Amino acid sequence: MKGRENLVFFTMLLIIFACGIITFIKPEKTISNSENRSLTTFDHFTINSFLDGSFQDNFENAISDQFIFSEKIRTAYMKLMNSAPTIISKDEICKNHYLELTSSIDRRRGTFNCDDYIVYYPEPLTEEQADTVASNIKKFNHVNSLTKTYYYLVNDSSVFDFEKNEEVIDYESLLKANLSGKYHLSSLSFNNYDEYKQYFYKTDHHWDYRGSYKGYQDIINLLGLSSPLKPTGTGTNHEYFFGSHAQNTKYYDIKEEFSFYNFSIPNYNTIINGSPATYGNRNDYINHNYEYDPTTNYYAYFYGIDEGEIIYDFHAPEKDNLLMIVNSYSNAVNELIASHFNKTYVIDLRHYKLVFGDFSITDYLKNHKIDKTLFIISPTFIRENDTTEGLES
Repeated sequence: MKGRENLVFFTMLLIIFACGIITFIKPEKTISNSENRSLTTFDHFTINSFLDGSFQDNFENAISDQFIFSEKIRTAYMKLMNSAPTIISKDEICKNHYLELTSSIDRRRGTFNCDDYIVYYPEPLTEEQADTVASNIKKFNHVNSLTKTYYYLVNDSSVFDFEKNEEVIDYESLLKANLSGKYHLSSLSFNNYDEYKQYFYKTDHHWDYRGSYKGYQDIINLLGLSSPLKPTGTGTNHEYFFGSHAQNTKYYDIKEEFSFYNFSIPNYNTIINGSPATYGNRNDYINHNYEYDPTTNYYAYFYGIDEGEIIYDFHAPEKDNLLMIVNSYSNAVNELIASHFNKTYVIDLRHYKLVFGDFSITDYLKNHKIDKTLFIISPTFIRENDTTEGLES
């Protein structure tokens, strides 16, 4: 144990020394003239900010804004952070309780039951958060009045207290209480910790290949369709995957392989943000046409990153056109769902405005001759205002 503590101490010193030199001697830019935005500047080092993780979070963002060749510098920094052993006393871990990991800038995370999954802490909504959730859900009602509307809710670990074995936030009931008009609703839920582990990554908040396939099957049923695609096999490159939970907490002791299902899908074309392009890097990953880097989030690399608009054209005019309003949970199922339609329009409102300007659901439905609208939503989707902008116009 003494050797591990020494390694932790000297690794921390090395990181502090490197960070300190850069943050104290390099002149900083505050405005990007080319991008017309404020740039992240370096916070000065303090012991408290280093231990709670806020110094590291600021440092990673500032690297991108302050340096030429910033991606190479950021990658080197992340690899250094990944190599630092995690400072968690095993004496703190006991059966049937949560162990909080290093603080993150967004939401608390921990492990449960001495197991190798990183999960959100289950915390009830505050009164202010509940008001925001209700307000966001009510924005959907305008859509319900315009089109056949379907909602698929992907619950995450924040909704369930695995220690008490009870739900702490019932988003499905909140949806039903605030939605009006005609709509169809289904969800991916779990009743205990073992069920949760069947659907989600160990180190990422997204659903894994088993969970996303379960979601795809549920959605096809929700939409009143039949004959979902069946996997033709399972693949993995036998490389460790460190997802969003691991990267937010800097906890890299938990390891898992990134795995995926293979499918036989008819030919189609995609347009991303107005230009023909391929979504995701499935073929490059399968053919190992990339340089492995443990700091890469392979969920986004394999399935595709979040985009403002993705259009799938399967050239089947006898079928309906589908609009999907989504966040990153849809990345793994976009292609599968789209294979059942003529054209499928996938909109992430967090990014749409940056490319196209203001979004109007009324205009979009009319201009693209949409037959059905599908929302794939998660607790984060419902809690954040920028995921629902433009749904009332």
